[in-house]
Amino acid sequence: MKRNIIRDDEAVSAAVATVLLFGGVVSIIGLMLVSMIPIIEELEGSIERDDMSSQMMILAQQTEVLSEHGMPGDSTEVELIPLDGSLSWDSTRGGMWYSATWQDDTTFRMKSILDFDDQIEVKHPESKTTAICFDDLRLGPTRPFFYSIPNWLGTLDITAQQGLASPLGPIKIKLHSGDALLQIIEMNVDDSVTIDAALYANLRLESSHELAILGSAGQGGAALITPNNPSKIDNTGRSWTIPLPAGESVINVISKDANMVTTMIDGDENTAIVNPDISSRIGTNWQSSIVLSEPGVISVTTSAPSHLALITEETGNSGIINLRSSSGAYMGTEFLTPHMSGFLELTNPSLTTATATWQGGGVSIPSQTSESISWPPSGLAGSPIIDVDKDILVRWHNNQSSGVSNGASIIPAVDTGYSSGLEHIFTTYNSAADDLVVTQIAGYSSVWNYTGPSSFNHTSSYLDQFYSFSADQGDHQISVTKDHPIRVYRVSGNSGLIEIHHDGEERCLGIDTTASGWISTDLPWDTVAGRSELQILQAWSVGSHPSSYSVNLIAASTESDYASVASAWIFHISRLTYEFTSSVTGMEVAYSNGAVLTNHPEFQPTVLKQPNDRSGPGPRFASTIPALNPTSDSTVGAGVMNLDIELSYRESLASESAYEVRRGWYSPYGSAIANSAASGLDQSLDWTIYPGSLDLLTDYIGWVPDPSIGTSEAVWHTNGELIQFSLQLSSLDVTMAEAVE
Repeated sequence: MKRNIIRDDEAVSAAVATVLLFGGVVSIIGLMLVSMIPIIEELEGSIERDDMSSQMMILAQQTEVLSEHGMPGDSTEVELIPLDGSLSWDSTRGGMWYSATWQDDTTFRMKSILDFDDQIEVKHPESKTTAICFDDLRLGPTRPFFYSIPNWLGTLDITAQQGLASPLGPIKIKLHSGDALLQIIEMNVDDSVTIDAALYANLRLESSHELAILGSAGQGGAALITPNNPSKIDNTGRSWTIPLPAGESVINVISKDANMVTTMIDGDENTAIVNPDISSRIGTNWQSSIVLSEPGVISVTTSAPSHLALITEETGNSGIINLRSSSGAYMGTEFLTPHMSGFLELTNPSLTTATATWQGGGVSIPSQTSESISWPPSGLAGSPIIDVDKDILVRWHNNQSSGVSNGASIIPAVDTGYSSGLEHIFTTYNSAADDLVVTQIAGYSSVWNYTGPSSFNHTSSYLDQFYSFSADQGDHQISVTKDHPIRVYRVSGNSGLIEIHHDGEERCLGIDTTASGWISTDLPWDTVAGRSELQILQAWSVGSHPSSYSVNLIAASTESDYASVASAWIFHISRLTYEFTSSVTGMEVAYSNGAVLTNHPEFQPTVLKQPNDRSGPGPRFASTIPALNPTSDSTVGAGVMNLDIELSYRESLASESAYEVRRGWYSPYGSAIANSAASGLDQSLDWTIYPGSLDLLTDYIGWVPDPSIGTSEAVWHTNGELIQFSLQLSSLDVTMAEAVE
């Protein structure tokens, strides 16, 4: 049988070849499948991106209409249906900013403003940078306003601060003493409440809305009242909402121009027209006495930019008013004065003599001293304008003699010209038993030195804000030697009136530097760089770091070293992110501040929808920022989500004539937004011939990426024409929850 076995080599070879061929085919198919998987995933990613981007476009359109045309309480609903990805909120990478300059041939640039530390850099090469002031905007539904109350005050009269579209309310006010919650008060937006502050020690108010607060002691006093929407250029305004105590009060409105003043008291409207005096350097003055049987709220509107002074005292000799100069600061060279009987105290902090003049008179003010003169000058009607050849401080008081100034007032900082700073000087005329000096920190920590009849050092902190001491007769100086600025109040006698602002407002740092390059300065809050998102949100909530903030640049001009030359608004706004997987991980479609953005494919930043703005006709630019912030009970996930979006309030941040407007965005989409907004620039012949030369660009109006800073920043170019600039902010509270079938 063995002889009958025949080996068929050809058959064996054919079998082996068949097996190898099958294996090769299987391998080829496997390789094809492996190579096709990224293509399949990329196609799936494209479907994910296109599907969610169309839904985000609907979200953007709905929020745009609500933010620009809605009223507080108006809401809209948007349903987002993810495929395989998930929706989440990103609270730390949704920032953007605007800036504007108020004087010709002036630039203002910033760096490191959204990185959560306590340092920023500014650039203003045209003149000396005198100071920078910061205001916490407290943007977001979980960021209440905090008001620290000094212990010497007796009564607080409170109402809601009014804006373009005020919140509905009710306003919830929590009274704290240290860590203890004392009481919760609810108040309607148009109402007022009175709190007896003398009953509480170390009182601090926590409010869901921004408040207007007048604090008084004894019989009351006088104060310059902040307008509802003060001008960024000179701090004048056209409307005021004032919580008045019961009894008689006097309102005095002053303006450089003819004015129509309208008051609204308990629904009763009265209008008065004031014409200017024929004499030069005389403004208009309107005064009215108001008697209320119980505490209430009055509204005052004017047709011209104005200042408003309030006197609530009954005795008539405890009123002190710090006048603002034409530049908006307390320090300046031109002052519009009230036509009210009393005295003007002119303080010259410089090292040389200053000369102040007004129609028919004048006075010399020696170096680092004060001069007191009877006011108003006899024979003059209206509001006389004082002109000075050096920057000085001017305050009015109605005491019975020129050498005494009873009442309460802020002592402006001489290094910044505003309420807070690093250097404060003043003179007292009363005995130490009658004069009380109260310091309040305008930052997170501060070490300062007092020099006067005695001297000492003190350390203030955010948790222990106030320090008070008696001041004897003589000259006094308080200087910050380390860290952040302070405010200084002087209380003379037993009566006085002050306006109380929230803790994050008007924090000013003296710079006093002329530089062509970048200037590094402190942000007067605690740093949260490198901390977790939860810790950052907690710092925003308690106010130890600003959730969003504004910047006011104080610099030298031809008239004064304390002119407001530029402003900026920096926003930390949550962005809604849809995360999905394509051929690579980390892909997203995001809605942020009115723009729809994506990094698909291959992490290439792409703008699917530009942020909203309005331009023309002519050199006009307006923008409403839709600040979409999640409420504390919002959820995230991959299910079908329903977004309930409600307009909380809308406020005007600026409505001025600007010379330069800039916009910046948080990376990685900043460069894409800047370049996409300037898409029409490719058609410009001037830009083709002279790329990067804004001064030679005459055939284009619109956004231009700034080549000197980087393409994440853009300039609104109008061929050198003055820009009618308007910037508004709409705060939108959004609750995201899984849709119920």
